Amino acid sequence: MTEKLLSYCRRLGDRYKYVLLVGAVGLALLLWPQKRESTAPAMPSPEAAEDLAAVVAQTEERIASILEEMEGVGKARVMLTLKAGGETVYAYDTSRRQEGASQSVQQELVTLSESGGQSPVERMRLAPVYQGAAVVCEGGDSYAVQLRVTQVIQSLTGITTDHIVISKMKE
Repeated sequence: MTEKLLSYCRRLGDRYKYVLLVGAVGLALLLWPQKRESTAPAMPSPEAAEDLAAVVAQTEERIASILEEMEGVGKARVMLTLKAGGETVYAYDTSRRQEGASQSVQQELVTLSESGGQSPVERMRLAPVYQGAAVVCEGGDSYAVQLRVTQVIQSLTGITTDHIVISKMKE
């Protein structure tokens, strides 16, 4: 029985030797250790979180003031929730080296020297991505007001209409 099994395995090996070789090379490449470096700061600073909260609060106030000027809305309060906070993209100095068949890429964070130490150079700041909105207003029981308020919220924040809720303010 074992001789038959060995004979069968040899025939399969002879027939599919190139397929097995390619599979073994592919598996070796998948398991090859790679050096990975983090390119983003690990934790946002408390100042950045406070700045983001201030931006959201200011946006809420501005939207509420616009809504209050619309006919039929009356007094309004707005709350926005975030899907993703505003992100800061930092500048990196990238250098590439090619040695034979292998190529290596090295990135280094660009910093500026200041009086208290060094700080990273910002390339750009991305705006926050809003997830949902709640609006409470005096005219919130009118379907026409709800439609107009939904359209304003959607156009200013990019929030889809199924994530906007409008209610009548209690008296």
